[in-house]
Amino acid sequence: MSLRPGTSLGHYEILALLGAGGMGEVYRARDTRLGRDVALKILPEAFVNDPDRLARFQREAKTLASLNHPHIAHVHGFEEIGTTRALVLELVAGEDLAQRLAHGAVPMEEALPIARQIAEAIEVAHEAGIIHRDLKPANITVRHDGQVKVLDFGLAKAMEPPGSAVADPALSPTLTSPATLQGTLLGTAAYMAPEQARGKSVDKRADIWAFGVVLYEMLTGTRAFPGANGTEVLAAVLRDTPDLTALPADTPPSVRHLLARCLERDPSRRLRDIGEARIALEERAGSPPVAAGTTRESSPRARGVERLALWSLVAVAAASVTLAAWAVRGRGNAALTSTLEVQRFDVAFPRDIEPSSTTEGGIALSPNGKIVAMTGWKRGVRTVFVRRLDSEDTREMPGLFLEASAFSPDNTRIAFFGNGVLQSYSLIDGEMRTLTSGVEVGGGLAWGETGLVFARERALWIVEGEGREARRLTTLDAGRREVAHSGPAILPGGRIVLFSTFTPELGGERIEAVPTMGGPRSVVLERATSPVWSPTGHLLFTRNGGVLAVPLDAATATVTGTATPVFPAGQIAAGHSGTTALRVARTGTLAYVPSDSLLRRLVSVARDGAALPLDLSPGNLQTPRLSPDRRRVLVTDSASVLAAWDLERRSREQLTTPSPGTRFGMWSRDGSQLMYRRFNVPTLARIDATEQPMPIPYATANDFPSGPGPGADTLLVSRVQPGSLSDVFLLSTIGAFEPKPIVVTSGQEGGPHLSPDQRWIVYATAYGGRTAVSVRRYASLGRQWQVSEGSGTQARWSANGREIYYRDGTSVMAVPFDGLGDEPVIGKAMPLFRDDYEYGPGISIANYDPTPDGRFLMLRRESQGGQLHIVQNWTEELKQIIARGGVR
Repeated sequence: MSLRPGTSLGHYEILALLGAGGMGEVYRARDTRLGRDVALKILPEAFVNDPDRLARFQREAKTLASLNHPHIAHVHGFEEIGTTRALVLELVAGEDLAQRLAHGAVPMEEALPIARQIAEAIEVAHEAGIIHRDLKPANITVRHDGQVKVLDFGLAKAMEPPGSAVADPALSPTLTSPATLQGTLLGTAAYMAPEQARGKSVDKRADIWAFGVVLYEMLTGTRAFPGANGTEVLAAVLRDTPDLTALPADTPPSVRHLLARCLERDPSRRLRDIGEARIALEERAGSPPVAAGTTRESSPRARGVERLALWSLVAVAAASVTLAAWAVRGRGNAALTSTLEVQRFDVAFPRDIEPSSTTEGGIALSPNGKIVAMTGWKRGVRTVFVRRLDSEDTREMPGLFLEASAFSPDNTRIAFFGNGVLQSYSLIDGEMRTLTSGVEVGGGLAWGETGLVFARERALWIVEGEGREARRLTTLDAGRREVAHSGPAILPGGRIVLFSTFTPELGGERIEAVPTMGGPRSVVLERATSPVWSPTGHLLFTRNGGVLAVPLDAATATVTGTATPVFPAGQIAAGHSGTTALRVARTGTLAYVPSDSLLRRLVSVARDGAALPLDLSPGNLQTPRLSPDRRRVLVTDSASVLAAWDLERRSREQLTTPSPGTRFGMWSRDGSQLMYRRFNVPTLARIDATEQPMPIPYATANDFPSGPGPGADTLLVSRVQPGSLSDVFLLSTIGAFEPKPIVVTSGQEGGPHLSPDQRWIVYATAYGGRTAVSVRRYASLGRQWQVSEGSGTQARWSANGREIYYRDGTSVMAVPFDGLGDEPVIGKAMPLFRDDYEYGPGISIANYDPTPDGRFLMLRRESQGGQLHIVQNWTEELKQIIARGGVR
């Protein structure tokens, strides 16, 4: 079957044809449920009409889907859509090795790391009992950062007819690029083992042969078995021996020996296990056979035992033993690999978690570089998730609405805060300690030998442990009109804290230092933010969106050299507070959020779920809001500016100057002003820019704009405060009155929205871990009525006030509402469409907006997202970057 771009196949939207051949067609498609692009392999009709063959394929596909490794392209699943059968595969970006080899041989320093990663992937598959059978350059993708992905594991067997000993080479399942059938034949036959070419049954040694052929071709730039057609190629495979004298003169003897073993024609004399090839390549690089914390796992049995040991909490005693084993493995200070080889891989969130790693402190890396913590949302609740880098299992931290996180210097505890309360959690026995309260959102966390540094009253404080009083480290400088201190980083020894300071003027930001025992501040760098210490003796910092490194004396916090650019602007995601989502462990491991994982597209969604993308370019967009005149849509873009999309003119207008911490943009009731957070402080700005943006009087860093109040100069906010968690307050944007409490309880309330007639107020609540949507009459604010059935958050009114919309973690819901009487008449909640859209930066503040014509302005992720890039021994790469004068 042939599908046009734009065609819907179940919940997949066809985007483009990737390839076609004898065994079906492969399309790039959009999974509208999960918000990611995939490769969709449509099986041919003749295949589908063979019940035995199809049933066998489904069994094989299920086995293939169990493979999960950084160097293996994942099989997401098998879909039955009407009469169509399709395999859903990971869409891998990058150049396949066949395209790379079209330009000639691969340099030795690139070829051997590529080969090692291929060997790792094959080893994991072989340990699971899966043979590739069709390994070749077209099935190997190399990303721009050097990471390898091997595609189509086991599909040759899965697609062959029952009883067949070997798949027909002309029916290669590798169809990831347009190719003629003859080209596919040539590409497959050249990598077949002799026994495979003879039609005999094959085992893992056929993959070892193909691995040797691929490595030979990378090093020489020529085919090991050339031929003008498929017959000549197969004849060469059956007859000839590759010429190892064609290898480059600098080929190490160990690699020559490895190739000779892999290309042994007699399977009984061939290399017995691909793990031996992996070991040989690691030893060539000087690394140990199995490094603690590498992404390759030992065996299926070992992985199962390890996961059981890490996560099974059968009883209190068992829990203590389990947690102790988990943390003790991570508490040492040795590097993840004991060599200086740079290794790259991705760490992904579980599928049901939406990342929020660009909040201040949204990612954390343990000092030994073995454990990562990430902030994200799960079913509408924000919390912190912890994962070891050598395991795929993720542990959810106890507590709700958690924010930043930081690891203890000895790697055994993690600190985080939620609703203003700072706590630490033991990774050994699960013990929880409460350290202090009054912690502000957006300031970040840092944990050093002398204590935990956090934000309060827009400045920095430190607490030295449980039962100790927190003490102030910094005070805002009124002379400089400072508005916030954030992003603390503690230098080695724990005596000095680096941090970012912000003023209302762009360019006034800088990095300063303060002693942890108290004392005067000193300026480290002007026009710089986001201090991160590197064990090379450099300070990493952000300027104009890029990351630079400058030599720093850690004992005195003084710069000792010139700055060198190490990451260009736009490569690493910018945080909401103007920070950069990047962390470096003292062992040299780097973790960062790539900027392309934050791309979101503004779409208009009908009540039946049909989505229409708007012409606004994708970006790090948040909280869309339709203007009162219904002509423009306000969005926060890249956490630094507010922009408006004109629906009629189809044009974008930037409304504010770039400022760190810009988010939660709202129109005033008459549309003449903007209310938003800037430098993490609620701010008021006129649309016509006749006045400078000014902080809203009496507002605090814990106030989050939610919507216009009843008057032109009023604003409803969600205020985070100790004791009552989060409450609803009314602010005067001109300081006419002090903040007024609207809904204050012992639980959590937020995301308030006034009805169009201003007689009712809807908001989200959370009690005991359960969220709901409730309504009260405004402004008497007496009785509360629950609107949602089950969980619910992010409530909004329809334009006529006759419906309330909310999100329940699965669907966007609609509830009929009649508020004409003294008591409301609330109808039954009805799901409108599946909620596959971005949840946004705030739990209760809606990250969508309904329009008068019954549609919804939603934000859809453009990439799979939810990933951290990890680079082990990155500091070795940093040294090279600095030596050559930086990146360009």
